[in-house]
Amino acid sequence: MNSFHFGGTRHRAQREPGSDRVRVDATLVSVQQDGPNRFVAPLDGRSERLHAVADGDQVWVHWRGRAWALQRIDATRSSAAGAAEAAGTAHAPMPGVVVSLLVATGQAVAEGDALLVIESMKLQTTIAAAAAGVVIELPFAVGQTFQRGAVLARLEPTEAS
Repeated sequence: MNSFHFGGTRHRAQREPGSDRVRVDATLVSVQQDGPNRFVAPLDGRSERLHAVADGDQVWVHWRGRAWALQRIDATRSSAAGAAEAAGTAHAPMPGVVVSLLVATGQAVAEGDALLVIESMKLQTTIAAAAAGVVIELPFAVGQTFQRGAVLARLEPTEAS
């Protein structure tokens, strides 16, 4: 079972055993592999292409210029990477370069707000806030390069009301 945020909403995804379908919340989606780390899935009557790369307990999905981290949920063990994301640290899904900073240190952001844009292999990806908080660190300036796993933004999470 994986969970991810899309459009400000948390979703759950699980592969149906023995099939090419994935259950996203209550909807079954047929997913076909279209090459290494490339997939095609129908969405709203159209075939959508996406890229996916596994990294430990996370699967990074790149679709329509954005990247999402799908976190494996396993009650029997914890993931340091998942804990860091929950604590408000955005990590680089792949090596690349910072294209633009969309927020500033000290700025309050909501879950899903765009923080910065990165580029890797000529694809631009928007890195979004995993939770509401205040931006406390943006370690890279526009034009600087980084490696996969680098901290791209750090937030001080706001208390839940």
